[in-house]
Amino acid sequence: MQVRAADLYFSEEASYRGVGRELDIDPHTAWGWIQELGEQCKSFEEVAHELKPQWSGYLLADGKSVFVKGVEYALLLTGDVGTHDIPYASFHPSEDTETWMSTLRGVQGALGYPLQGLIIDGDLGLMKACKLLYPSVPLQLCVRHVESFLSYYIRYKLKIPEDKARPFLQTARQLLYVEDKTQRDHALQDYTARRRSFQRRGLGTMVRLLERKFPYLWTHLDHPGMPRTNNIIEGIIRQLSRKITDTDGFETQETAWNTLKLLIMNYRFHSFSCSRLPGHNGFSPLELAKVSTEGLHWVRFSQRQRST
Repeated sequence: MQVRAADLYFSEEASYRGVGRELDIDPHTAWGWIQELGEQCKSFEEVAHELKPQWSGYLLADGKSVFVKGVEYALLLTGDVGTHDIPYASFHPSEDTETWMSTLRGVQGALGYPLQGLIIDGDLGLMKACKLLYPSVPLQLCVRHVESFLSYYIRYKLKIPEDKARPFLQTARQLLYVEDKTQRDHALQDYTARRRSFQRRGLGTMVRLLERKFPYLWTHLDHPGMPRTNNIIEGIIRQLSRKITDTDGFETQETAWNTLKLLIMNYRFHSFSCSRLPGHNGFSPLELAKVSTEGLHWVRFSQRQRST
């Protein structure tokens, strides 16, 4: 009954009331069962040691706001580029350098993730944590976020008219979306030729902001398989958010984390059906990580052995 309740709640996205109607139980009983399962859910380290997933080594990281009794908490997620799996996640009262350092330590600690590169959105706390923990690991900033940041800063911070800022933004876009090093070099030559004119137009601040990001814009050109955006993890977050948004609200950090652990476990076992990537549809993230899930039911697998 508990397994069926979890399947209904997570796989079929029923509410606790819907689970109750289907199983002829009180909604609070359904909630209690989910909490019991969440408390016994295996850790990310236990899953890795048991299933031995083979990840690509290119790691995405991003945060998702989750509210507990109206107070904002942070679900910190990592995603593997090659498999779209979630190797590690954590739940904290805030998203900052300290909590990101704790999360990133978990990735390479007992988990043993084969880290080859990091792709992030430019969050200052996350970026500082990456530099402190892994100063020699290649780091790529999401170019889409960089472009959005530049547009936002010009419009809302500097309040520069659009027609005056357009040449700078167009030149920046050419730099951000180059396809190879030759194209990058040509775009840099064009930018350098226009740099003084941008400064004369009152865009000196934007020139400095953009150039600070230069070391992290083209890392992907040296690392085949590394993306230049964090679109993958944003897609993962969108999938998780459908259930998080539907939740009536969490009462405590503990009950929220119990639910989130099961939600992530369900995602890792759930087969893709609408992926645009060849070879992904019909396979779960764990299967893409070379894990044989035949005969494994995600709820039963998720549970630690209960002590007698």
